Amino acid sequence: MQRSDLDDLDRKIIALLGVEGRLSASEVAARVGGVSERTARNRISALLQSKMITIGAIPDPTAMGLEVQADVMIEVEPGMVESVAVVLGEYDEVGYLATTTGRFNLSAAVSVASQADLLDFCETIVGKLQGVRRVEPWLILRMYKAFGTRTTVLIEAAERAGKAQG
Repeated sequence: MQRSDLDDLDRKIIALLGVEGRLSASEVAARVGGVSERTARNRISALLQSKMITIGAIPDPTAMGLEVQADVMIEVEPGMVESVAVVLGEYDEVGYLATTTGRFNLSAAVSVASQADLLDFCETIVGKLQGVRRVEPWLILRMYKAFGTRTTVLIEAAERAGKAQG
């Protein structure tokens, strides 16, 4: 299955599972409407087998005691991006890692227990990797949405806004 093979049913299934990944095929079929449980199950299976989707848990860092989140921007020497990324990808503190354009070559979403832990991670781990030129952590003050999932903060803000409007 390729992206061009996706139809409206696949997109609806992906949207439903993106909000609640634990839905059963029968629940997906009922919410989509007009399809059987078997069709929903087959579509979900095809999406999983083709790696178009994966279903897993997205941890809430603050619920796990990781009170400090930061986007850590990393400038890397030419030709070293992939080797630095491979090393950083092994750290539990890194929830997201991507190559970027601009002054920084890598962007990492980092979650740690304290600001001191963030400093230690940036200075003693990231900053000492071969090929790393510069590390710049950008502290996240409030997270509204992560990996397509609305956080409690965003849900509560939307509820307050709804109450204020009407």
